[in-house]
Amino acid sequence: MNDLWKTLSGFTTKRVADPVRNVIFRTLSRLGVTVQSFNILLAVVVGVLSGLGAVVFIKLIDLFTWIFFDKVHGDLLGRTRALIFILPAIGGLLIAPLIKLFPTEAKGDGVPDAMEAITLKGGILKPRTTLIRTFTAAATLGSGGSVGREAPIAQIGAALGSSVGQFLRLSGEMMKTLVGCGAAGGIAAVFNAPIGGVFFALEVMIGDFSLQTFGPIVISSVIATVTMRAFLGDILQFQVPHYELRSAIEFVPYAVLGAICGVLAVGFIRLLDWTEEFFNDRLRVNPLLKPAIGGLIVGLIAILFPQILGTEMESVNTALFGQGAWFFLLFLGLLKIFTTSVSIGSGGSGGVLGPSLFIGGMLGGAIGKVFSLLFPSVVTTPGAYGLVGMGAFLASVVHAPITGIMIVFEMTNDYKAILPLMEATIIAMVVAKRLLPYSLYTYKLHLRGIDIVSGREMGVLKSLRVSDIMKKEFTTISPSATFDEMVNVFINNPTNYLYILDGDHRLAGVVSFSDIKSFVKDEELAHLVRAYDVATTDVVSVCPDDDLYTALNRFGYKNVEQLPVIDNPITRRLIGVIYRKDLLQAYQKELIKMEFREE
Repeated sequence: MNDLWKTLSGFTTKRVADPVRNVIFRTLSRLGVTVQSFNILLAVVVGVLSGLGAVVFIKLIDLFTWIFFDKVHGDLLGRTRALIFILPAIGGLLIAPLIKLFPTEAKGDGVPDAMEAITLKGGILKPRTTLIRTFTAAATLGSGGSVGREAPIAQIGAALGSSVGQFLRLSGEMMKTLVGCGAAGGIAAVFNAPIGGVFFALEVMIGDFSLQTFGPIVISSVIATVTMRAFLGDILQFQVPHYELRSAIEFVPYAVLGAICGVLAVGFIRLLDWTEEFFNDRLRVNPLLKPAIGGLIVGLIAILFPQILGTEMESVNTALFGQGAWFFLLFLGLLKIFTTSVSIGSGGSGGVLGPSLFIGGMLGGAIGKVFSLLFPSVVTTPGAYGLVGMGAFLASVVHAPITGIMIVFEMTNDYKAILPLMEATIIAMVVAKRLLPYSLYTYKLHLRGIDIVSGREMGVLKSLRVSDIMKKEFTTISPSATFDEMVNVFINNPTNYLYILDGDHRLAGVVSFSDIKSFVKDEELAHLVRAYDVATTDVVSVCPDDDLYTALNRFGYKNVEQLPVIDNPITRRLIGVIYRKDLLQAYQKELIKMEFREE
């Protein structure tokens, strides 16, 4: 199947892409289009494409929902509530073959893969990602999977932006910007929140707020939102009651809400990681059945609590209006954490942004009800806590406070709760980062050995280990060796470093050729010198499991050509050496491999 994609791609490039690309650039040259104007034009194109992609994606979800809930559950199963568990299981079976063939493009959230592409692959995402992710995510959502539609459309938009850049053979920096434009457009269109889409791309996807990046992303987000509204209308996601902050004392319960959201957000990240590990490594069944098993678990829970299915948000509106018992709202929020983890962990395709809003709304609604019962004169609008909880929980899951604040503001069109929203969001972020320094997205990349913050170079070096380049040949010398003995060893061995071991074969020191050079012309003093006298005893060393980024930093400590490798910091037994030139060669070779994989 992969060979078929490559064949079709190569055919398209040779027979179609080259002539079209030449016509485009000749036309732009004749019209005298500047680089800045060209970038704006590209942002508009990507905005239109991501907006249309969002419309198609939403309509496809509606189609699958109609098939599963109206035709299968309604006509075939007679709308029997006890049989609703079948629907997510069938959805899992439907997408399982694509997950097996294209795991990166089909399963899970998709945003970490887009972030990895921006950081390590020059913004290159495979064009097939758009089609595969659209189908698998729509099938998962339409069958009732407990996931969100926002992250898939972010990856779909990112893939569309990447496809435009690849078609035009743009530079790596412009490719990254177009991927950000696509992600911003997708989020903006599906949330009907253009400002939130901009900050999602800047805070989460790219991490770059420079003007060169900011301008195209803003344009793309606006155009995508306009495109979506042209087809689906200007829809307000949530209705909120009248809210008024009557006393500064009420900032205290909002702070408590923020802290609780931060703690539970980390629990959500950990649980999602555990369920993915369970389904991937511990569950010994046919991989094609795993998404169906996850769907079956979610479906069985939905018999009693259908609120956890898909992108159901009516319960959030209930919480925003202060309705429902506090313990039931809390239970629904915690239950959504579990079902979303199972849906995604088992291989389902969908995001966490929508579920995070649901969870935050339920938690906030529950806490608001509790405080209104305890302090009725202070907390007069418990529903506002649901609104604040949505932003705080979302921000602490993805580590994007501005995104969380702006998306909630745009989805409710209510500015009155902005102060407690900002307070709770920042507190939630501080607590979450204190407990776990990674967001849900960067944690997944961290587990793959990728440092998304530090960029391509560090990511490559951190993916390689000292053991990959270690040489087991090294030269040792006795601590009591004379000057003449040291000179003879240097002459007879192609090395500039001699290692001293103690009686237990532990690394005790190192003698470099430069350490004995000063004694060459002083024969009288040279006869008195022993190896241990000139050795460096605070030896900088590395272990086999250290990554090459750590090793590169250690090379810089002493500006040496090679480093000793010890078994561990406690026993310090010398087992090999690594050379700076080998580290650089390994880095260059890995970069070349990555380029080939991208092609």
